Amino acid sequence: MSQPIVKNIEIFAIGPDGEKISWSSHLGPMYEAMIVARLTFDNGLQGIAGLTTYTEHEFDQTAFHSLALMAPFLLGKGLHEAPQIAKAMAGKYVPLKHLSMSLFDIALHDAKAKALNLPIYQMLGAAKHKVRAYASSPVMAGVDEYIEYCHRMLGQGFNAIKIHPRCVFAEDTALVHALHEEFGGRGIGWSLDIDANYGFQEALQMGRLLDRYQWEFYEEPLPDSDLDGYKKLAAALDLDVISGGNSLPNLQLIKHGLQHHCWDRSRFDVTSIGGYTGATQVMGVTRAQGLKAELQSWGYTLTQAANLHMMLAYDNCEFFEQAAPYEKYEVGARQVFRPDSEGFIHPTGLPGLGVELDWDVLEPFIYQKRQFSLGGAQ
Repeated sequence: MSQPIVKNIEIFAIGPDGEKISWSSHLGPMYEAMIVARLTFDNGLQGIAGLTTYTEHEFDQTAFHSLALMAPFLLGKGLHEAPQIAKAMAGKYVPLKHLSMSLFDIALHDAKAKALNLPIYQMLGAAKHKVRAYASSPVMAGVDEYIEYCHRMLGQGFNAIKIHPRCVFAEDTALVHALHEEFGGRGIGWSLDIDANYGFQEALQMGRLLDRYQWEFYEEPLPDSDLDGYKKLAAALDLDVISGGNSLPNLQLIKHGLQHHCWDRSRFDVTSIGGYTGATQVMGVTRAQGLKAELQSWGYTLTQAANLHMMLAYDNCEFFEQAAPYEKYEVGARQVFRPDSEGFIHPTGLPGLGVELDWDVLEPFIYQKRQFSLGGAQ
């Protein structure tokens, strides 16, 4: 039986004008770009996907160009060929191909789920229909600002919070003590993200403090590549120690780290691990070790949606990461994700990713775009 084939590909680099924040005092304000791919098939079906990039000084150009170099390989390919397309893309000489592979794979899955009139998580095999959210903070000036932020997030329905501290050990230690004094005993799910800014001894001391206060997990105290350091740290602490998930988007490296007890949960983003094809493989490795997966979903609504569907398709994903304040990440999205009164995120109920874009809103912020078709690139 014939299947729809990819007839047209559009890619966009979008630089919204929201407030530029950061997640470490060692970083400047971040330019967060929305990189979008839209596939159109010969029967009119469309699939869409979006990733979020983070750069200082100006909006990213590299992910867009990776997509432009990969796009011609998808023209003429069939809707139901995602595994074969993923394998073929993996063999191409394209810089940052883990990003372009991911975006095109997600767009293929979006289109396939729309053809079936199903949300992606149901197409993948729904394990649940909601997931607990945590508010993921930006870096702030001091303790008072963090405490005010946490009160505000709790008031918005969150019951779990990830702190991005200033990543200066003495300041971070004072902050953790202050948070415990202010909020201790309220059943909040706390986590801390150090963005690889500690040495081993600082990481160990902080981890023991988090153990004392019974925090949920401890993210990226060391560079992801420091597997020996992570193995010692994870063995010494009670709370779950996880990687940052951005610098090692590779199935075999994640498998090695989990099998050698470097991390207590896997950590990855569907928009950089190879889309749903790659994420499914990582989930298989994670489940084989009997571990949880901690997906990264910081970013614009399309990025959130891609990861949300993966979380809902499996029973070992505990949290949805929501960058908060969240309004800037909702730009151009007709459907958005916000916690309910019990702190859970729900899918929109629409097929595919369940998100539609308002291009009239996004058009002024587009700084790069290209189109590819069976008749030639433009």
